Amino acid sequence: MKNIKLKLTAISPIHTGSGEVYEPTNFIIDENSKKQLVLYHFRDEDFFEALDKNKQQQFLKIINEMKEDSFVKIHKFIKENENKEIAKKISFLKVLVTKGIYEKYKKVIGQIVNLEGKGKNLKKVFNKFEIQRIQRKQLKSKNGFAYVGYIPGSSLKGSISTAYREFIYKKYGERKLKELFEDVRNMEHLKFRFFKVSDSKTTKPKSMIGFAVNKERFEDNNLGPSDFIEVLHKDSEYIVDISYDEKKINFDDIIKACNSHYEPIFDDMLDSENENISDYFSDEIYDYYTNLELKPNQFLLRVGKHSGARAVTIDGLRNISIKESKRRVIRNQTEETTTWLFGNSENSNKNLLPFGWMIAEVI
Repeated sequence: MKNIKLKLTAISPIHTGSGEVYEPTNFIIDENSKKQLVLYHFRDEDFFEALDKNKQQQFLKIINEMKEDSFVKIHKFIKENENKEIAKKISFLKVLVTKGIYEKYKKVIGQIVNLEGKGKNLKKVFNKFEIQRIQRKQLKSKNGFAYVGYIPGSSLKGSISTAYREFIYKKYGERKLKELFEDVRNMEHLKFRFFKVSDSKTTKPKSMIGFAVNKERFEDNNLGPSDFIEVLHKDSEYIVDISYDEKKINFDDIIKACNSHYEPIFDDMLDSENENISDYFSDEIYDYYTNLELKPNQFLLRVGKHSGARAVTIDGLRNISIKESKRRVIRNQTEETTTWLFGNSENSNKNLLPFGWMIAEVI
């Protein structure tokens, strides 16, 4: 077995989801002393214990009502001036948010967005303002504990594996691909059986909460759906350890495979004659991407949510389904027709960034 280290540098926002969300009963968004907009995340029990006896009784009364709008009342209670300062003080995690998120938070949280049922069974559905969270680890720090975003080894291995499988498929064909990656009857021949990737160690943390906005790749359409999302932001850096069987894998082939798989997707994104995506970038980002040159020990990866169908499938074996409407799905396509971009607001059409791109460097 051989061991190497990779330095990973995010060149766009990355979301490796935890499956969990920030809920407004456990956060507030407000300015900090530097006039930055921040989400303050806290635990219910810590907030309750920090209240005086009178306010604890008020808080318990709201909780015990168990009404459909209880979460709205809870958040309103937390946002009251004195209570808000308590929540900020006892928060254990602080995440920067975009101005668009802050404005949306002030405007829509707790609003009725739908009515369900009829008559006596009529229920109000409220905007809960849930925000998709990244994965974080609790680490010891000078001030106690820090909750640091990271990239799971499984996500990285999956990204590398997709590219390497495409490399094998194009070199030897589909039969060999299945033999080397899927034939569990002959475990010793499986290429990635002993390919191990550690969870990342974060050396330069940087996270942000903003919007994931959906845009058409080939048509002008600025009104796609959007989501609230937390990301590991551009310029954050990580270290991962990789161990592999030298008899089965040549790491130079891994580098070739990843660049062969991901570079065409990266280049297509910048092709302003055939795609609209680069129109949403700032001039600075467009110039940075178009002038990007990889060293011999570097390769591209695309990791996490909103990477796009081509990034997670093998060229030549793609069978991508495209949902045109609730009733119409087009199958057997070779590429997706939309992409998700990270932005300041749900209506952003400029200064957007693609999801998932990293430079990996063998160190």
